[in-house]
Amino acid sequence: MPEKVIHAPPSMHWMEPMPASPAVQAGDLLFIGGQTALDENGRPVAPGDIETQTRYIFDRIVELLDTAGGTADDIVDVISFHKDPRDMDTVFDVARDYLTGNQYPAWTAVGSQGFWVSENLVSIRVTAHLGRGSKESFTPDTMKWLRQFPMAGGCKKGDLLFVSGQMAADADGFITTPGDHAAQARYAINRIREIVGMASASMDDVIDMIAFNRDARGMDAAVDTWIEEVVANVHPTNSPTVTTIGTTGLYRLGLLGAYRVIADLSPGPRIAKTPPSIWWHDLPIAGGSKKEGGHLLTIAGEVASDGDGNIITPGNTSTQARYAFNRIKEVLEAFGASMEDVVEIMSFHKDPRAWERVMKVGEEFFAKETGPAWTPAGTTGLYKEGYLHEIYATAVV
Repeated sequence: MPEKVIHAPPSMHWMEPMPASPAVQAGDLLFIGGQTALDENGRPVAPGDIETQTRYIFDRIVELLDTAGGTADDIVDVISFHKDPRDMDTVFDVARDYLTGNQYPAWTAVGSQGFWVSENLVSIRVTAHLGRGSKESFTPDTMKWLRQFPMAGGCKKGDLLFVSGQMAADADGFITTPGDHAAQARYAINRIREIVGMASASMDDVIDMIAFNRDARGMDAAVDTWIEEVVANVHPTNSPTVTTIGTTGLYRLGLLGAYRVIADLSPGPRIAKTPPSIWWHDLPIAGGSKKEGGHLLTIAGEVASDGDGNIITPGNTSTQARYAFNRIKEVLEAFGASMEDVVEIMSFHKDPRAWERVMKVGEEFFAKETGPAWTPAGTTGLYKEGYLHEIYATAVV
């Protein structure tokens, strides 16, 4: 099992009382939790100034990379959450000063309801691959409009391929099939399939998909299309994880979904575990998924539903979080792993202020100063009305 190392420079000592870390390294992989513009005392930097906040964030990301012996060239995947999606261009412009060369990372940019500290305008989480070998980026002609930005359609290093959140925009960036959730999902899945093929992989190598949906009511169409197009003939014991999250907006008006994927080209089949306590256990959607010969284990966004889909303790912030963490723990145990193997958490909250209570519950599962890299973000909606949070986890086992 790869050794787990915590990276917490003095500039981020405000996180010390929390069961979370700025960055966690496991083997060649470095997971950097959602960085926001907070100074060493946890106070907001440059309120209202998106350019200054973004530059501050990338300076912190570079600092964490340097602490781990890496550089910005090692970044393979970025997910950014934006309080105002109209700020995305400014964030991309600043990123050009940090992401240089022609092998860009995958990047998924989505709107957010907000953050724990209301003055924060953007949160950026990063995965870097510090191992030897070259990084390869893939942006086919069918999405050539992305080439104006410091991002690629997909980025591969070692056995892992990260695919940027694919959207229903044609080669020139024009929206296809406006208003049709299923058709837009199908278009995005075809782009995923194209990028996966360019990386000499197949959809059988996909271990994880996150769908960010502009309208939570379109999640059924998104999931149904994914099942029809990708896993219709896949047994639940060999399926990838799927997480669906509501977003305030995407890069352009009219885009209904962004579909971000991780593929693992490690040898052996995909292995899935979905305990009966997870309500979708009969579907080809895993509670947790990994490749037999791989180390990365993805755990689908866990929610407060019992095995029959009944919502647990409606309205109770702490109890719903505890239930989700216990489902994560149960999935890990099914793989012979534990909560100590979790390297990253992304938690999505109907009320961003709930993060404090959720973090308090997290103390029951993670030790202070050695917890996972953690990215909290506000969401407009989750798969079922009544869910207060959805908690997504990544482990290295």
